[in-house]
Amino acid sequence: MYRKEKSLPLKSSSAALYNNLSVLSAPGRGLACFSTVHGPSLNLVSVAEDGSGFSQRQLQAKEGGMAVSSPLLTQAAWCVLPSRVLLVLTSQRGIQMYEADGSTMVYWHALDVTEHPPVLHRRVWTSHSVTLAPACWLCGGLGTSSGLVLVFDIPPKGTNVTVSEVLDQHRDAITDIAAELGRAPEGAGDLVTADDAGSLCVWSSGEEFELLCKIPALG
Repeated sequence: MYRKEKSLPLKSSSAALYNNLSVLSAPGRGLACFSTVHGPSLNLVSVAEDGSGFSQRQLQAKEGGMAVSSPLLTQAAWCVLPSRVLLVLTSQRGIQMYEADGSTMVYWHALDVTEHPPVLHRRVWTSHSVTLAPACWLCGGLGTSSGLVLVFDIPPKGTNVTVSEVLDQHRDAITDIAAELGRAPEGAGDLVTADDAGSLCVWSSGEEFELLCKIPALG
């Protein structure tokens, strides 16, 4: 049976966007975190698991360049990696990565002004390629509306996040990314990307990503 817990107030309303609620459960810290976006702002609420108290924080979309207006946030999600958790925000202008509690921004990636906001896929941020990435580094990825998949090298701590690779086999907007959570069998793919036209690309991760096959939408 479900039961209704105590309601949590937000500093502002939530935008009518798909998947506009991200949840992070941190049992070891006795906290649960919730976030929603509205316009240029992110509402972040952290609450003790026993309900004894909560705290709030607001994050703003980074403007970047010679912006004349504030960009709109389109999505936010906690991306859980084996040795750290990042809060990732996407907007019309770029990608922002924060420490899990939103206290420190660790990375900013600006997008071309003609690019639509990226599609954030939490599953690809798990641990499928950790053992194959350069020593002590982790991999994460984001898909864009132009069909590019951005692959990031993310250190276990610190701000030295870099774009390590751009996968450019798609010609339409990326709609989904799925990753194998464990080490894939020899010669098998461990990452699949899909685009708006229905095409699939199967990849094998390593020092560099290798395209194993491309499955067209028709035929």
